Amino acid sequence: MGSSLRSFIKDVRGAKTLADERAIITKQSAKIRTKLRDDHLPHEKRRVNIQKLLYLYILGEKTHFGQVECINLIASDDFVDKRLGYLAATLLLDESEDLLTLLTNMLNNDLHHPNKYAVSLALTSLGFLSSPELARDLYPDVENIIKNSKDPFLLKKALQCAAKLIFKDVSLLEIFNIEDITKILANHSVCTHGVLLGVAKILQSILSIGLNRGNDDGEDGVDYNSDVLSPLSLLLRDFFVRLENLNSKNIEPGYDVQGICDPFLQCEMIYTLKLYFQVGELLDSKHVLDYKNNFCDLLTRIATNTDSTKNSGQAILYETVKTIFSLNLNQPLRVLGVNILAKFLTGKENNTKYVSLNTLLNVVPQEPTAVQRHRKFISHCLQDSDVSIRMRALELSFAILDDSNLVDSVNELMKFLAKQDEDSKDLIVYSIDHLVDTFDFHTVKDEGWKLDIFLNVLKMVGSFINYEKINDILIIINNTTQLSDKSDFLRKLLTISLGEKSIEITDENIGWQLVLIWCIGEYGDLILNQNDESSTNIINESSVTNYLLNIKESYTTTNHKIFNYILTAALKLSIKVHDPKNIEQLRQLILGYSDSSDLLLQTKCNQYEIFFNQPVSVRKVILETMPKFEKINEKQNNIKKPSKSLISDESTNLISDLLGDDSKTEAKTLKSDNVQPIDLLEEIFGEKKAVNQSVKSGEEQEKSADLPLQSTKNSNVILPSDAVKIHDSTSLNVYASLLSANAGQAHIELYFQAKLPMSDLQTFCAVPKTQKLTLGQLHPSSTIEVNQICKQLLKISGSGKLKLRVKLNFHLNGSLSTTNEQFDHKFDKTL
Repeated sequence: MGSSLRSFIKDVRGAKTLADERAIITKQSAKIRTKLRDDHLPHEKRRVNIQKLLYLYILGEKTHFGQVECINLIASDDFVDKRLGYLAATLLLDESEDLLTLLTNMLNNDLHHPNKYAVSLALTSLGFLSSPELARDLYPDVENIIKNSKDPFLLKKALQCAAKLIFKDVSLLEIFNIEDITKILANHSVCTHGVLLGVAKILQSILSIGLNRGNDDGEDGVDYNSDVLSPLSLLLRDFFVRLENLNSKNIEPGYDVQGICDPFLQCEMIYTLKLYFQVGELLDSKHVLDYKNNFCDLLTRIATNTDSTKNSGQAILYETVKTIFSLNLNQPLRVLGVNILAKFLTGKENNTKYVSLNTLLNVVPQEPTAVQRHRKFISHCLQDSDVSIRMRALELSFAILDDSNLVDSVNELMKFLAKQDEDSKDLIVYSIDHLVDTFDFHTVKDEGWKLDIFLNVLKMVGSFINYEKINDILIIINNTTQLSDKSDFLRKLLTISLGEKSIEITDENIGWQLVLIWCIGEYGDLILNQNDESSTNIINESSVTNYLLNIKESYTTTNHKIFNYILTAALKLSIKVHDPKNIEQLRQLILGYSDSSDLLLQTKCNQYEIFFNQPVSVRKVILETMPKFEKINEKQNNIKKPSKSLISDESTNLISDLLGDDSKTEAKTLKSDNVQPIDLLEEIFGEKKAVNQSVKSGEEQEKSADLPLQSTKNSNVILPSDAVKIHDSTSLNVYASLLSANAGQAHIELYFQAKLPMSDLQTFCAVPKTQKLTLGQLHPSSTIEVNQICKQLLKISGSGKLKLRVKLNFHLNGSLSTTNEQFDHKFDKTL
């Protein structure tokens, strides 16, 4: 076994079997463990063993036995040892390790080291490994470097390290001095691009804290709006000028990347300015919002001047587009952002295409018309060789589909399905599911065209359709108003199945078989009674009867679904044929399952035999064609899919994330233990029973007995006159009505009015630690159409100011991607 790292790697890669590789790693690990215990081992040999240890870490092996040795290397005066020690420490340790306490003094010493590269190593490691304790202990040393160092290299490292420390321990904002940053920006000799990058990082860290805290005063007593944001706003003008200069045509050779001046710094500065305005809007700071028009003009110039053909330019444009839509800027800028993303689709780089499609999918709710203009480029992506790009393009195609482009979009999707194979099963299933939903939400005047679409779908990918979607297709066929369209559809099905081209339909195409069997039972008379000479030779009573007799031989008794369809079709067809021979064959088909090992199938067979023995006049009444079926959509019915109000698992810590508080933040979570059973008969006949999903525990159950927390019958919700708008976005409006607030309890109703069709609405509410919250169920449904309203009841008990933080999750326009919105509201009342 070789003694060098190169030899070790060569041995591992050269192992012929997994057992040989495991033996080499085990022996080398034991050898390293033994060598590290030798106090007289030369430094050169010690470094080689640590290098091997890092390779073991990369392979996923246990390396905890070398952590102390890494710290010993850091304590060495030799820079080579120190460099390797810091590298190993950043990889093998994390902020939860107790060994970090041993690093405090070493980091403190190295932060004052005369060698700037040793100081740089210490700053980098401190940024990686900073725990709250380390941040508080060593921040003064980092701040000292920021104040006194004239070396741009050290300033860049110190600023980035300070950004990590401040984000790790928010209380450091008390001693953070914005004047240090101002002096650095004013000193042209040290304010290089690297230093500007560090300044951007520390500002991002501070502004991110502002987004998390909102307009609440922290426990440290710092008023973020006046004490932090106002001084930071003085740097806005300087950032505007610097970003504009970077984007100009004056290229600095030292920072040129494919003709773009320092794209890394430009992206960081755009992101920093985005955080500025997000915090400014959250805190309603005039110092920041006064620059918003200037920022819009700057983004327009950046989008116009930046070369979109180079990868570096695309990075800047992508950050610009994200900023435009994150801040929901004016409509011309949003259209410009969509045009930039569409231009990305014309390139050859797959990563750029994927990012563009993913971003367009998220911005469709804000600018649907602008995205639809680029449907041509989206359709081209459906033919891409990369499956991830095809999936994103498919999702986007359904997201922009509406009544105006329904026919063209569906025809393009059919071409897409025709080119798919078994390896693209996920794409096919997704396409079918959303295609069926599309015809549920959009009205098609040409019903014959719609049935032809499903005919082609069944022919091409019928084997991939699940039973639920087959039922949906049957509902669409049944609800077709024109009998001629139904008969034409059935004739095409039978012509393909019974004709010479029947080889096209294999036994694996269960979707085609089920639809055809069902249509024979329901609409067999429509085609058997027609005198169409062109199809008489193929389609007649005998051929249709024989089809049912033969198809049961193609499937084993394990597929009970198709046998149920066959029995029902045979019973219904018996009243539509006139030849006694065919009628007897249908009766024998039903009797053939009277001794089936499947109890349900046997029971159904015996029941159908009783029906078969009834007079024809009685059977015609019982077996008449199905009436129009009103489909119960799960997205519109909260009985089948109740919405979750809160997540009680503390490990997700959602409430703590909402309030920006610690894990002690409390909130009441509703459970669904006492759900009443649904009356199936009433559900079949259209009578929807309410499902009680409101459960309380202990004393709270008695106190809140008067709260109507259970769901009631689906009805329209009317917005009360005293409701106050507390949130306004492009997707929905939220209103609040304070019903009562006294004796330590408050009852509040939230009203959600949709601007765009949304489904699966989930609400997460949080209150201060001194209060407890009980959240009721959404009424009447978690799915809201345009301009419709649903409401939710909240009960708050405790003491203190009455305020809420609300986070909303929902799907827009049937999209798979989840849209998130969050807002705060303070009431005038105090509990």
